[in-house]
Amino acid sequence: MSSHSLQNSIANIIDSIEQQGYAVIEHFFNTQEINALATHAQNLQSMGQMQKAKTGLAKIETASIRGDFIHWIEDSQAHSAETYYLNAMNKLQQAFNQALFLGLYEFESHFAIYPPGSSYQKHLDQFIGKQERKISSVLYLNNQWQSYDGGELRIYLDKSDGAKFLDIKPQAGTLVVFLSSDFLHEVLPAKRERISITGWFRTRALDS
Repeated sequence: MSSHSLQNSIANIIDSIEQQGYAVIEHFFNTQEINALATHAQNLQSMGQMQKAKTGLAKIETASIRGDFIHWIEDSQAHSAETYYLNAMNKLQQAFNQALFLGLYEFESHFAIYPPGSSYQKHLDQFIGKQERKISSVLYLNNQWQSYDGGELRIYLDKSDGAKFLDIKPQAGTLVVFLSSDFLHEVLPAKRERISITGWFRTRALDS
């Protein structure tokens, strides 16, 4: 992606977050960049470096709640494919701080691979009593995803009304960004393997 295209995408994200609290940007990364990330995720999986995801502060492994396998991305050990992604997220973080004065301090992220049929039940991206996660992001790495493949991200637009939601197809290159405290969401079951990168822009912990 050119710096101009990235700047335009970031500007659109900022506008959407200000207006509605979430943004859906197609073609955030180009095909070559997405393929490099997807290939790296699959290599991690083949090398046994994807771990069964756990839930909550207690880190409980519960397949009935979420069925994905994850690998945390470490800045200090970043693969070349990860570096481009992290640089783009860093620019987005800077833009959030300049435009929205959020005081974002760090970004954490992991690959997530959902085997066919797995899902993640409705949840909020902030733990009880923990508010460091301010903005959530999901980048999809699935080429040629069809509607019948399922696996949509369902974002609930009203916490008190489960009938108001937006379903987003996990198509390669699409970036979804939303306020972590405001939107319950879930991952619907898919008929094929589903790959993404989930991330959170965070503020400093109050007790740090």
